[in-house]
Amino acid sequence: MPHFKTTQLNLPPLPLKVASQMGEFCFIQRFYSTHNPSFSLLQVCFTPKDSKEKVKKFFLEIKTYLQSSRKTQETLVHFDKYSRISPIEIIKHALKILMNFQNSILTHNLEGKNLALKHKLPSIKNIEDFLDFKHLLKAQASKFKKPDNKDNQKTDKPSQDSTTFPKVWLEIGFGSGRHLLHNAKNYPKILHIGLEIHRPSLEQVARQIGLLDLKNILILAYDARIFLELLPSNSLDKIFVHFPVPWEKQPTRRILSQSFLTQSARTLKPKGHLQLRTDSLEYFNYAQNLAQNFKTDFQIESQINTNSTITSKYEARWLKQNKEIYNLEFFALHSSAPRPLNFDFTFLDSNSKPLLFSPISFHQTKIVQNNYFLHLEDLFLSDSDSLQPVCLLKVSFGDFNYPQTRYVLQTNHIEYFNENPLPTYLNYQSHLELLQLIQNDFNLHYKEI
Repeated sequence: MPHFKTTQLNLPPLPLKVASQMGEFCFIQRFYSTHNPSFSLLQVCFTPKDSKEKVKKFFLEIKTYLQSSRKTQETLVHFDKYSRISPIEIIKHALKILMNFQNSILTHNLEGKNLALKHKLPSIKNIEDFLDFKHLLKAQASKFKKPDNKDNQKTDKPSQDSTTFPKVWLEIGFGSGRHLLHNAKNYPKILHIGLEIHRPSLEQVARQIGLLDLKNILILAYDARIFLELLPSNSLDKIFVHFPVPWEKQPTRRILSQSFLTQSARTLKPKGHLQLRTDSLEYFNYAQNLAQNFKTDFQIESQINTNSTITSKYEARWLKQNKEIYNLEFFALHSSAPRPLNFDFTFLDSNSKPLLFSPISFHQTKIVQNNYFLHLEDLFLSDSDSLQPVCLLKVSFGDFNYPQTRYVLQTNHIEYFNENPLPTYLNYQSHLELLQLIQNDFNLHYKEI
C-alpha cells in the first residue's frame, strides 16, 4: 500500500497545481471527519497529458495518531480504498509530491521502479468496462478478422461490414485458468470472459494471456452474482461454473442460488448453456433441487463422470482420489425481455439550501430492509475558504453480500464523487432511501442500529 509517515504533516496552501511528466495534479481541498478528529481526506484530481485519457479523481487518507512506544504524534498518508483508481502509479506520484513538502519523514514505500502509466496487464478489466456491453462487444469485434466476401467483389453493390459481434462465453471462478485458456486458444472467434476473485490467480492468468498473445479474452475480479445483473438480456452463449466452493456450512454463500439461475436464464441466449461441474454430491443434489424451480426456463440434464476436453487442476486432484464428478446442464428455452440499466442516481438541486449535509441534522445510522441496507457512516467538512459550503458524506449501501461504499459530494450541487453506484436494482433502492433522508433533513423514522 503506497504511503508515507511523518511526525508533523505540512500541507501546501490549497488548491495546488503541480505539473509532472505524467500530467497535472491538482490538490483541491481537505475534508475533516465530524466523527473522528484524527481522520481527514485530501481531494486530488489528475489530468493526464494524453487528452484521450480520462481525468482521474480520488482521495488520499490522512490519519493522525499517538505512537505509544515513542510517545509522539505521527501522521500516516496513504490512498483511500473507496476512491482508488488505476494504475496505482498515479496515487504513488501524488504521495511523492506531498512528501516533498515534509520535513520529518519517518517511513515510506514510494521508491522503486516506476511503472508505465498504461496498465501492465491489459486483459484485466474493471466492472465499469462492462456497463456499456454493446460498446465492449463492438471494440472486441474489431479485433476479429473479417471473412472475405468474394461475392461482393464480383458485383457493383457496395460491400457491407462483415464484422459480427462474437459469441460470448463466461467462466466463473477460473482458478489456474486451464479451462479458460484452453477455450480461448481453441475457439479464437469467441469472446471469453473470466471471473476470479482471488487476485494472485487473476494476475497469473493475465500474464499467461499476454505470453500467449490472446486477443479474445477478458478477465476481472468481481462477484458473479452482481456481474450477471449488469449484463444485457440474451448476451451470453455459455456459462461455466466448474468446481465452485461447496460452502457446506454456509450454503447462502454458494454461487448457485435462486437469483443466480434467474439472472442466468435472462442473460443466456435461447439454447444457451449453463454448465455446473462439481465433485461434491451434496452440492450437486442441492443444485438439482434448485433446478426444479426453473423447468420453464431451462431444459435440464445431468451426467456423472463425463470426459472433459481439458482437466483443471482441481479435477485432476479429484480423479486421482477416484472421486465422482457430477455435471448439471441447463439449456435456455426462450429469449428474455430487454432490461436496460437506466437507473437515475442524481440528487436534488441543492441551491435552495446552503448545506444539506450538516453536523446538526446528520448522525450515523443504518437502515436495513429485506434485501438491502443503507449505512450513513461519516460526514466530512471542507476547510475551503469558499463562500459556498462544501461537505462530503460517506455512505455504504446495496446488497448485503456485495455492498458498495461511495462518497456524496456537495458543492453548489450534490453528486456521487468520481462515479455513480453500479446500476443494480438494490443499489437504486438504497439511493432512493438516501434521497428520502435528504428530503427530511435526516429526521429519521427508522430504528438506528
